[in-house]
Amino acid sequence: MNKKSGIILILIILSVLGIVFLKKKPKTIAPPLPINDKNEQSFLIDGFPIKEVPLYKLNKVSSNKIFVNTDPKNTSGFDETNFAYFNVVFYSDASQEEFLNYYKNLFDSQIKEEFASPDMVKGNIGQYKVSAAHYGSENTGYLQVHLPIHNDEGINKYFVNFPDVFKINPNTIEHEKSYGLLNQKGGEIEYTKYFTVTNSGDKDNDGKDDVDEFLLLETEYQELYKQQPEYSYDEKTGTMKWRNGEYEITLAITRDHGRIYLMLRKKINQ
Repeated sequence: MNKKSGIILILIILSVLGIVFLKKKPKTIAPPLPINDKNEQSFLIDGFPIKEVPLYKLNKVSSNKIFVNTDPKNTSGFDETNFAYFNVVFYSDASQEEFLNYYKNLFDSQIKEEFASPDMVKGNIGQYKVSAAHYGSENTGYLQVHLPIHNDEGINKYFVNFPDVFKINPNTIEHEKSYGLLNQKGGEIEYTKYFTVTNSGDKDNDGKDDVDEFLLLETEYQELYKQQPEYSYDEKTGTMKWRNGEYEITLAITRDHGRIYLMLRKKINQ
């Protein structure tokens, strides 16, 4: 074999090896930055599936909440009723494109929609349905991790100690509750609920409701809580505030929504 033929043979062998290598090279997903800061880790609810659904290029957790919704008029982002999900808002060092591509590649299967938002991707990761959103203008990422069951013991544990500091009117129906950790003011715990109001209707058929249920509720709750510390009431917004021990309480009576919103917050270190 002359020298020229030997060189050609070597080039052919290297070319074949290169093709084999390219075929066998596995698809890789850029690993998320580890959560080394214990303070940031503490703002994730115990039970959030961080191993299955990492927080990509985490800089700071803003909030982590779990919601349970049983409103028959409500559907989730996956067109389901009676659903529970973790919601995480966090600051990420990834660009919008990098952020969305990471979660798209992480999905076991992507859920594609006819009118999909360019700022959001949806898919399945194990037992979870997941949506990831990044709106580009800031470094904020949003994750929703939907659980396969909305009412099992693993979810109910978050609400066993829901504070008993608010009187529920029998004419209201609870439809959603949440528990969360907020990375603000040194750290806060938040509980929320919303209720719809039962309408008694027009029984005398005069074209008007017989009872103004919202007015009755406004009057009742003002009488109940006006003596509480830090009480205030804004008639324009229907928002009432007061304090009960360690809890700051906000009650919004919203005719436009047909709902009552309750929010309780306290400092984590109390």
